[in-house]
Amino acid sequence: MPFDEDGTVLYGDLEAEVDFAIKSGVHGIALGVASELDKLRDVERDDVIGAVIRHVADRVPTVIATSGPSTSLTISRTRRAVELGADMAMISPDGFGGFPTEDVRRHYLSVAKAVDVPIMLQDRTGASITPALMAQLADDHESFRHAKVETLPTPPRFADTKRLAGDSLVLLGGVNGAFLIEEMNRGSEGAMASIAIVDVLCQVWEQYRSGDHAAAAERWERHTHLVEMYRYGQGMNYWMAKEILRLRGVFTSAYPRLPAHKPDETAFREVREMCERLGLI
Repeated sequence: MPFDEDGTVLYGDLEAEVDFAIKSGVHGIALGVASELDKLRDVERDDVIGAVIRHVADRVPTVIATSGPSTSLTISRTRRAVELGADMAMISPDGFGGFPTEDVRRHYLSVAKAVDVPIMLQDRTGASITPALMAQLADDHESFRHAKVETLPTPPRFADTKRLAGDSLVLLGGVNGAFLIEEMNRGSEGAMASIAIVDVLCQVWEQYRSGDHAAAAERWERHTHLVEMYRYGQGMNYWMAKEILRLRGVFTSAYPRLPAHKPDETAFREVREMCERLGLI
């Protein structure tokens, strides 16, 4: 999410980001956890979702994260995303950590019955869905045909989910592509990652799909250290990803909405030098 120093959403940068992603060859645009939706006021959230969907203009499908810590809030957010034109909702079991599996299952089924939109199951560290439950939900309701698998470590998670769900779920990776090749080796159909180097990710995906697995792995491995730079904790990942987009001419401003710990100047120098070595700028 592009903000200026005062935390105001920069809609021109947001549109430039969408255009950059589509030109890079993405098959969809998503507003997820890393999009800082949780930092937006309700009216801002609607404005941003609406602006993105209007600018995408049906060039690719749009996926909107609509998770909430209650079933009623999740339904409300999902209905609003559909009203704004979303093609799919992405839902993780936020606030359901440690709950009995049947409670989590009931939550998802209640949402699926209340809204008429495909739902991507989001399994992520801190808000996990077991492979067995993902497979069960795919059997339970036709809305569940996609899953984003992010609970670490993801490679065995992919293997287990693919074994249990078979072809009933299209599996996508996350964690900014940290295990992109390993996930594809285990049946991933793609990745939902930061836009900062999405052009590289698309090139790797096309190489892999063409059968040149070695070249795809080699290309991605050259960029994995940069990926780690924008996986820093304490909100530093937002600074790093946005700085890459600024260096690449997509963003005019590279501020997150606070709190987000700002990396030191050496980190900014390192990320610039890395982008230069990789030919990204």
